[in-house]
Amino acid sequence: MTTAGARGLAGTQGDPAGSGEPASAGHRLVPHASDCVIEAWGPDRASCLTEALQALMEEFTEAPDAAAPGVLPLAAGPGGAEDVLASLFEEVIDAINVFSVVPVRFHLTETEEGGVAGDMEVVPLDQVVFVGPVPRAVSSRGLSMGAQVGGWRCHVLVDI
Repeated sequence: MTTAGARGLAGTQGDPAGSGEPASAGHRLVPHASDCVIEAWGPDRASCLTEALQALMEEFTEAPDAAAPGVLPLAAGPGGAEDVLASLFEEVIDAINVFSVVPVRFHLTETEEGGVAGDMEVVPLDQVVFVGPVPRAVSSRGLSMGAQVGGWRCHVLVDI
């Protein structure tokens, strides 16, 4: 996936237009007045969520490609798709604010109970370059996630 830079369009693999073709995973950052809009897609819910989280990090950081020295758990219990999405975003934002680490990679799988679980590889704040403001919260405005023909799609407005 290629990135056009912070606050611009990022990788557009898969089916960003929702045409119904089989989806590979991908995401894009959509310019917005003062916030960040993330659109992500994937063949299943876990891959769509992973892409959305990766887009969040690309919005404000450039992290090293080297192996991350730490791993933190990442999970959301069963619930509506939007609730799971918002919960994961809040956990990532909390990791930055509480533990002073920045996630660089995410690994998620579905749980038998209907949630998602996995981990996030993290690096200390001083090992990343900030290219934008750190996100503050996920907005409930315009938050959507669901299965569509060809896979899953989500749309997130992040307050920065």
